[in-house]
Parts: sequence; C-alpha cells; structure tokens
Amino acid sequence: MKRLIINNVEFNVENFEEKTITHSTTGEQLKKIGFAFSVTGKKDYNLYDLFFESPHFELTIVDTNEKLKMKNISHSTFYQAAEISDDTKVVFRIKLQQEPAKEKELTKDQKLMVNAVNEAVLSRVRFKALEEILEEKGLIKGDELFDKIEKVAKRDFDTLKKELLYGKEEINT
Repeated sequence: MKRLIINNVEFNVENFEEKTITHSTTGEQLKKIGFAFSVTGKKDYNLYDLFFESPHFELTIVDTNEKLKMKNISHSTFYQAAEISDDTKVVFRIKLQQEPAKEKELTKDQKLMVNAVNEAVLSRVRFKALEEILEEKGLIKGDELFDKIEKVAKRDFDTLKKELLYGKEEINT
C-alpha cells in the first residue's frame, strides 16, 4: 500500500500505477498516476466524490516526498449494492496527470484570436441576459428583438465593422 497526500488529505492507496508521458505541446516528461482507495458509507462517498470533482490537485508521494501539480483526468466509483448505504464499501479509481511547468506561449495572433473569441462570447452572454430581462418584464415579445436587430444590421453593419477594425477617428477623417 502506498501513501499519498492530495491537497493536504492523506490517502492509503492500492493499485498505484505511475507512467511517464511526453506532453504534446511542451515536450516535457510528465507523470500520469492512477490509484484506488476505499471508503465505507454514503457520507464518506459523498465527501470524496465531491473532493475529486476538483480539476487541480497538489499531490505528494509520501515515500519519495515528491510534490507534483496534477490535473484530474478521471475518477470513478464501484460498489456492490443497489444503492449506497451507511455500510456500503465504495472503491474509488482515480487518474491524475502532472501539469506542465511551462505552458506553450501563445503567439500574438493566437492571443488576439483568444481575446476575440472571449469578447464574442461575452457579448452573446450580455445580449442573452438583456433579452431575457426584456422578455420577463413584458417589454418585448417573440421575434420583435430579432426583427429589430435585422433592420439595424442592414442599416449600420458596415459602419460598425469599420469602427471596430479601424477606430472611430479614422473613419471620420
């Protein structure tokens, strides 16, 4: 049996497996770790099931005192009962992968694309929230908003596009 400390919680684990993989973008050698542990009862099951929903962990392999930043690949459970009761033994199977120390730096164009996508998503979220508020207050109905959007797009699309691409000042000169 091996001992691990994950986010300051000690685990006695079974079926410990450790593999070394090469990260596809950074080329780093990273560890992929799999293990199992057991708990008894619904309370402990719920506690650990929620614990392993987290995407990131600090892991220490006690035998070697090796500390690793890990990400959650998967976790699953197994038990032999119709449902979990206070005396049900539940086996957790966990797979974690070490996170790279250095992420691949994005190019200027990639950063611009990420920012553009984030802005587009944020605009859609804002629009959806505004649409829902207007409908909840009974200020708009059905396709009224989309009809207005279509009308304004036909009228102002090219001007607004130029403002975004070149700035308002350049268009007015």
